[in-house]
Amino acid sequence: MCVSQMARLRYADRMPLYEYRCNDCASVYEVMRPMAERELAAVCPRCESRASMPLISRLGMLVGGESSPAGRTGPAAGGGCCGGACGCGAG
Repeated sequence: MCVSQMARLRYADRMPLYEYRCNDCASVYEVMRPMAERELAAVCPRCESRASMPLISRLGMLVGGESSPAGRTGPAAGGGCCGGACGCGAG
């Protein structure tokens, strides 16, 4: 493997994974591509249509190497206002 191929592989490991929904068949699929290409149409793997739209996806993170929430500090998991973590008292 040449140096340019190795550099390309390392770059691919850092590319974001985007989720798209096909406007023709309603299939939801993922595409790994640079951030600058997020808004470009992605080809649906099911029907091969280019009529797609990017979805807003959730972000998952591993904080501090913990694999379970037992060692976590801070507010309880809830995910936003009135989910228990915002402190508004409505949860």
